[in-house]
Amino acid sequence: MASSTTNKKEIVDFLWEWAEGNGNWAKLLVQKVINSEDRLQDSDRIETFKYFLESIGLVKELSKLSFSKPSYSPSDQHIELRSLSEVSGVNRLAKNQTIDFSPNITVIYGENGTGKTGYGRILKALGFSYDINDTIYSNIFGNPQQLKSAKINYKVNGNDNTFTWNGENRVKELENISVFNNDCVQISLDGSRQLIVSPIGFHLFNLVSAELGELYSLLQTKKSEHSTQLFWIENLHKGTPQQKFINGLSKDSTEKCLNELSNFTLEHEKDLKKEVSELSKLNKSLLQKDIRSLQSQSDELLNLINKIKTAKNILNAESWKKLIELNKQIAELEKSTQKGIKGIAEDKGIEYFETKEFKDFLSSAEAYIKILNKPEYPEDSDVCVYCRQPLKQPAEELLTSYRALLNDKTEENITKVKKDKQQLISKVKNEVEARLQLNHESFGLDEQNKPEQPQKLQDYNQQLAKLKKIFVDDNVAKGGVFKFKYADYIQFFTEKKSEINKALEEKSELFGNLDKKEKELKDKIAGLKDRELLSNKKEEVKKVISNHKVLSVLNNYSNAFNTSSISRKTSQAREELISQNFNQIFQDELKALRKSSLPIELSFGTDRGRSKLSHRIGNRQLLEILSEGEQKAIAVSEFLTELQLDNIKAPVIFDDPVNSLDHKIIDALSKRMMRLSKDRQVVIFTHSVLLFNSLLYLSTQSNFKSVKCSFFNVKKDYGEVGIITEAREEKNKVKENITKINKLINNTPKDRSETDLAKEGFAELRSAVELFIEHEVFNGTIQRYQKHISLGKFINVKSDIISKHKESLNDIYERCCGFISAHSNPQILHNDPTLDDLKSDFDEFKDIRKEFV
Repeated sequence: MASSTTNKKEIVDFLWEWAEGNGNWAKLLVQKVINSEDRLQDSDRIETFKYFLESIGLVKELSKLSFSKPSYSPSDQHIELRSLSEVSGVNRLAKNQTIDFSPNITVIYGENGTGKTGYGRILKALGFSYDINDTIYSNIFGNPQQLKSAKINYKVNGNDNTFTWNGENRVKELENISVFNNDCVQISLDGSRQLIVSPIGFHLFNLVSAELGELYSLLQTKKSEHSTQLFWIENLHKGTPQQKFINGLSKDSTEKCLNELSNFTLEHEKDLKKEVSELSKLNKSLLQKDIRSLQSQSDELLNLINKIKTAKNILNAESWKKLIELNKQIAELEKSTQKGIKGIAEDKGIEYFETKEFKDFLSSAEAYIKILNKPEYPEDSDVCVYCRQPLKQPAEELLTSYRALLNDKTEENITKVKKDKQQLISKVKNEVEARLQLNHESFGLDEQNKPEQPQKLQDYNQQLAKLKKIFVDDNVAKGGVFKFKYADYIQFFTEKKSEINKALEEKSELFGNLDKKEKELKDKIAGLKDRELLSNKKEEVKKVISNHKVLSVLNNYSNAFNTSSISRKTSQAREELISQNFNQIFQDELKALRKSSLPIELSFGTDRGRSKLSHRIGNRQLLEILSEGEQKAIAVSEFLTELQLDNIKAPVIFDDPVNSLDHKIIDALSKRMMRLSKDRQVVIFTHSVLLFNSLLYLSTQSNFKSVKCSFFNVKKDYGEVGIITEAREEKNKVKENITKINKLINNTPKDRSETDLAKEGFAELRSAVELFIEHEVFNGTIQRYQKHISLGKFINVKSDIISKHKESLNDIYERCCGFISAHSNPQILHNDPTLDDLKSDFDEFKDIRKEFV
């Protein structure tokens, strides 16, 4: 926002001092900024940059400049809002509403959720505030996609203007509107912040700083035009003189050196062919391939030998013999078990004793006896566990014999021996490999050009596979002997591995002797190839050397557009022109709001040409130690102080400015706003009855009779908010309640029950009775929210009529309290009110009121 207040010392003096220290380009910049009081056009910016380039020797033959210190006359504007209308798509604000603003002060009163802030958000989106959040939502309960729009009529220096807002666009004059809301308190007092109002002429520092940033961008663009990149540099060979020269290109690189390194003659061409031919004869790649192949063969043979050794350790005469022994043990144990049962069964004449079913039968009986916990079964008097009949001597002896056999450890031993046998067989099956194969040409290649599999390896696989199968299938014959000569195979493949290792050692030694010669040849070839490449790129390299020289100059002056020097000059100007005046105005504002006793310390700083403000009490931030009311008062004082730094008289918007303030400060703030409205238009959105009535009272006082005031109500009605009506009388008058009751009785909403409507009506009637007694019966002698007692009005109280109607009024009041939820009485029989009940009491109330009004 452009600024305009006059100062004793010229702002231009400080800007010119800065410019004189930086040369003609800086003087030209200051001159153009002062003349435009706005961001420069691209053409002006480019012209300034050209003179900067001339000052560092990169541009010649520009027109000579002659300067004298420019003069600066701050602009003077008076901006006034006329009306806000045709609002659409903003929160739930109703259509076809108009706020006609008073030239001095306009007060819009409404309860929470009635739409005040919606109107305030529109004005805030057009202007500026500590709170930079300008997000405005459409009606999220209705049509959230509805486009935002509003019509604003306003005046600039007496000339009428109209602006149509679409939710995003702004107009320059209305950007001077300042807005203070609750969020501004935290932002204003939290640490340090930039001033939202640029003191008179100080916006020029901001503009110069911004243009320095743009000039720096032009500098970066200029640097990018002088590329030093060579896309073929990767084609050079590391370590060659040419590669070192190109990698080290700088402003100090010379064409002489370039010519020496890029000269490529026929003699150089012959040498290159000769060196390439000699290198090819070394056949190093083939040698490397042989070495890799021999190493792979050696590794594979070692792995094969280890597998044979593994088989030797697992499948051998010892394991063969062990398997035979285990089979023998199993047979003997099973024979012993079978023999015991057989003898008993044959002796007793039992059939099918060898079947599985018979054995399961015995095992089940034994398990059942153990469940019965009869370790000595059968004993005298025991019965059969199956048929529950008494046991005779032969049966008892038979059972005793069966139990002795079943509890014998022979079966357990059989299980253990079988497990050992299975583990032995599994180890042979899983760990002995009998299908070994070579994947490298240790023994050459066959007719299909695949690695030869020697007969020895085939014999090994064939014979070992047979033995393994016999073992795994448990077909080892009793008395059989294991015969397999692992040592022959191990020796065969070990000898082959030694042969290959010897060849590998010989080739590796040969390879080591070739490195030195190969390196020499490669270095010569790389140098010749790079010389040839450089000979074809000579002009491109010359251009890069030239660019390096330009970039060196540009980099040396890259700090020319640093904003630190203009920030220091801003600090100097601020200290001499603002600080003392700001402190004095701030203290006056604190005094006006009864907070001058707070020892607040203000300090200023600069950030990129912008003035910053911080405040503390002692070593504490204000938000840490002050109450909410004190914070609000101080934030408002700072806001009002900043407005006085600028001579543009634009509207000031306050959105609920008295939250957390006591009645004394509210009265003081009301007076301050009335005085402020004499200099600039003030618009106040509030839900505070105290503030509204205080402003209304002041508007009738003689010292503010010249102040033109407008007072409005903002209400909600059936889902819509922002309904604007005039409100010249004090808030909380009887007429408001009467209007609401009439609406409930005569325009009954269909979507609500009669009981709900009647309860709401009795609540309004209760308030009407209270306000009637306060304002009309006692003639406003003592009023809520007012600090004075009017004895002159007390004389006009109609005491005789009070005695006549006081009992009826009390009865109506008590019925109201009984019907509304906030005053329910559990000791009284509950009856829901009806609209007829409401109409009856309301008519009686109106009849009584007629005698007082």
